[in-house]
Amino acid sequence: MNPTIRNTSASLLPLLSKSSRSATLALPLHPLSIRYLSTTPHLLVQAGAGAGAGQSTATATANATEPARPPHKHIANPKFVTDRPVKLTHKPVFPAPHNPFAPPPAQKTYNDLTLKVLRRVNKLLGYNRRRRTTARESGRMMKGIVEAVEADQEFWYGECDLPRTFHTFFTIHYLYVLLTLVRLRALPNYIANPLSPLPQSAYPGLPGTTTPLQRPSIIDTLDNLGCYFSRVKQHDYRYQQTLLTHFFNIVENEIRLMLGVEITREGETMKRLREYQERGNFARISLDYVLGLTKSDEPKDREIADAELASFVWRFIFARRGTGKNLQGELVYPEGEGMKRDKELEMSEQIEQIVKFIRREVARLDTISDRDVIAGNVGLFSKVRQ
Repeated sequence: MNPTIRNTSASLLPLLSKSSRSATLALPLHPLSIRYLSTTPHLLVQAGAGAGAGQSTATATANATEPARPPHKHIANPKFVTDRPVKLTHKPVFPAPHNPFAPPPAQKTYNDLTLKVLRRVNKLLGYNRRRRTTARESGRMMKGIVEAVEADQEFWYGECDLPRTFHTFFTIHYLYVLLTLVRLRALPNYIANPLSPLPQSAYPGLPGTTTPLQRPSIIDTLDNLGCYFSRVKQHDYRYQQTLLTHFFNIVENEIRLMLGVEITREGETMKRLREYQERGNFARISLDYVLGLTKSDEPKDREIADAELASFVWRFIFARRGTGKNLQGELVYPEGEGMKRDKELEMSEQIEQIVKFIRREVARLDTISDRDVIAGNVGLFSKVRQ
């Protein structure tokens, strides 16, 4: 591992936003999650000591380097690695179509008068209601994530030499989703409805372009009254859940394409979807753990934050490259392909770039106002290597 990774925090902006510090929860250092997510031996020893008096220091330290899989109790297929190594060269489609094997429908065209009437009716029927605003603006964020990954393919698939498989598609896109979720978790419930314009771009807007604050419409007033009488928090947009729904709709579509049209059983698709949901949960826990280290009151924790973040990237993105057969780790390449020679030697510098990218983007999202985030104006992700 490149030794400069440990010192990057001195030259980078803080990982956690000031608005999200209060929303960050202290995560228990469960020995199973630490075993999967951490490479710091002394943390493993502490976690092992808390789990039981009979667990020895030697056993906990040995688990630090053991390439073990996460607990299998709730995983659909314990022997699952990366599934069929089918090569993916297409761009993910968002919104995800109902049938990924059907040809895309022909676009309909309308005259200006029809469009004007439809937009007016759409606004009257609640275009800016909270539920529709949540689905629409989180969808714009998801669209921006798909475009950001597509624009940086040269780094992920070229420089890093990651296989063009469904597994890699999931890990790369989910990394961007996790960074967005960090900002969404800091959203309060009292932000007024942004009243987005119609028509609106399908991509995230730039910060600062949100429409000025206006008086609440009749629909908003009725919504607020309904929230008051039903004891539901006003302006509870639920962006996190909706963004994850958008993402896993794409994941389900890509699973069906990976399995092929000949696999028609719904159970085969759901089994793999549960597996990747489990992987996503572990990745989210690991990133939260690193965020906690970054803002810990203990200097020793802050010192190892970059190393732990690099460990997360190595496990989640590179799938322990440098270990196992042919030093490919758990990555499986499409038939007839393999990792290029000596790519494991370049990995440490690439991990350092990804660590800097994570810190840079979370700090950028922190500078965006809550109202811009609610309106979907979060901008686009930059490229990893700048």
